Amino acid sequence: MQIKAQGILNASTWIKSEFGQPALDKILDDCSPRVRERCATAIAINWHPVEEFIEFLRSAELVLGTNDGKIAEHIGEEGARANLKGALVRMTFWLANPDFLMRRVTGLWRQFNDEGQMAILHADNTVRKIEVSGVGVPNWLFCCTITGWARVTTQAAGVTNSFARHTECRARGGDQCIWEIQSRP
Repeated sequence: MQIKAQGILNASTWIKSEFGQPALDKILDDCSPRVRERCATAIAINWHPVEEFIEFLRSAELVLGTNDGKIAEHIGEEGARANLKGALVRMTFWLANPDFLMRRVTGLWRQFNDEGQMAILHADNTVRKIEVSGVGVPNWLFCCTITGWARVTTQAAGVTNSFARHTECRARGGDQCIWEIQSRP
């Protein structure tokens, strides 16, 4: 699977701003030369193998986290925030129907990933369920980034106090990759 380089670039930027250049250097020291090169020279719209992003996530988890996927979730959150910064996007999210916007956002999957699709399985006032299907080789840490992404995009769509969790994961033996996003009272 190929993904846009903006994921790894957003991750590098967030780590540098949140933990400092020495932390980013330590993460990159643990990565292969091709990942270090990607972080140094990639353009956000370039395609690159998802395995490079996963390698970066593994290293970030080892250096900054407890290998529980929380750093990868934060990277997904920050990636979503970086992608939602445009004034037009913010205004559209603010003015439009949250369910319509969630359908639109899930429809953008193929602009950032060359394999698979994302779909809304269920949406009501308190619960939304999304699925990613058609990805040949799933990876748990990549799924963790989607958990963080789902939380932030749902909040941007006007769903306050949302909580996202990955309820079924193919990389962990499940039949599907399903996320549930709930609104807390």
